[in-house]
Amino acid sequence: MIPYRFLVVAAAAATLAALSASIASAQTLPAPTATPTPIPNASSSLPYPAYGKPAPSVSATTVRPGIPPRVTLAQSLAIAAASSPVLAAARANYRLAQVPVNLAKSAIFPSVTGQASITRTGGALVFGGSSFRSGQRAFVSKGISLNVKQLIYDGGKVIAEIHSAKATQTGAADTYERDLQTLAYSVAQAYYSALQAQRATSLAVQVVHQNEVQENLVRAQIRAGTTAPADLLTAELPTAQARVALVKAQGAELSSLAAFANVLGLDADTRIRPADDTPAGRAATLLHAPVLPYRTALKRALALRPDYLAAERTVEADQYTLQAQRLGRFPVLTATASTGANSTNPVNGTQFLNANSIGAQISLPIFDQGVTAAYVAQAAAVLDTAEAQLRSAKLGIQLGVRQALVGLVSAQAALGETQAELNTAQEVLKATQAQYRAGVTTLPLLLNAQVGLTQAETDRLNAVYALRQAQQTYAYALGESDLMPAGP
Repeated sequence: MIPYRFLVVAAAAATLAALSASIASAQTLPAPTATPTPIPNASSSLPYPAYGKPAPSVSATTVRPGIPPRVTLAQSLAIAAASSPVLAAARANYRLAQVPVNLAKSAIFPSVTGQASITRTGGALVFGGSSFRSGQRAFVSKGISLNVKQLIYDGGKVIAEIHSAKATQTGAADTYERDLQTLAYSVAQAYYSALQAQRATSLAVQVVHQNEVQENLVRAQIRAGTTAPADLLTAELPTAQARVALVKAQGAELSSLAAFANVLGLDADTRIRPADDTPAGRAATLLHAPVLPYRTALKRALALRPDYLAAERTVEADQYTLQAQRLGRFPVLTATASTGANSTNPVNGTQFLNANSIGAQISLPIFDQGVTAAYVAQAAAVLDTAEAQLRSAKLGIQLGVRQALVGLVSAQAALGETQAELNTAQEVLKATQAQYRAGVTTLPLLLNAQVGLTQAETDRLNAVYALRQAQQTYAYALGESDLMPAGP
């Protein structure tokens, strides 16, 4: 059976390869040839704000070379992999975790040093033109040597330190993989939030138009003498409210687009919009996906979640660290060898003779003022902390999986109910409009039916993207999210 640590390192290598492919694909996206030029917001033909004093400098965006104005989720993830400083920091942390392994391994290799010396004792010394004599005859000695030192036995302390460093390195690979998943999750959330804001603006434009049509109908009836002039005020109120809602929706859309660019690692004024990959209307039911039972989902999450695996590796590393500190009480056996040549003529430092030696040294720790005991106690406390954090991580995963399951099931159920709500609201409005034209109902009832349809359309819009985001949360809770878009 292949040891687990090798599987994790292989998975980390595969993740790095996928990241490199993502970065390469990001670099090959269609690139505009023009220099960065501010352009107006193209979400609709309306200025921002739609009513009031226009503020083109607020809504203007800038074309960035290499960044297409409209991107899919896969392209968004590739851009984030190449541009996000969060991921750059994660890569740096992963590289840092590889250094202690090399340092720990260095202790099992021999230490080789070369040394050359020349020494003059007594005789005349000259400093700055002044001569000083020591009163002794001058003696000169020269030497050159090569020294080798090799650890033979230390009770297994160095081996324990190497295991600890390797466990830390494996945990860093898991942490880096979770960072990739977190980036993908953040991008997907921002992606669908921006799409929801765009559709909300379109819906707000539609509601304004519907209320204006209703208002014009009332004016026509007033001119025909079939409706009291006071009804015009009643019809104008929802129009004014719809315009306020449109302006707010425009602001929310601009903010969500800025947040989307920011999570990709781009300037907030970059012209970039998500391509809508979400079916609308009755086709939105295609977003439903099978849901695992809680116990099955939890088992899957504990097996896949890189952050949980990293917490396990931290406990393993701290166990080896504690073992290494306890082994500090063992004797240390070291072998030494040297070869070289030293001068034997004290007059001019000549007549070299070989000087070779070989030996062994054993160090017995008898009393170290309690230093080793303090290190052992410290390592034991660190291990206790790591074990507590592992239990906390498991509890967090249990809660996250449970909440993600509940959120996904609720979002799927809500989507189905909003379709029924929308169908009913459409039928109610049609019937009320017919009654109003026939003069058998009142304007307030007609406006109430219009409000009901608007609310149903809003609920439907929110339900569609709530389900999209719940799917991303579910995949992230199970540890399945990576630098690839999660399908419906």
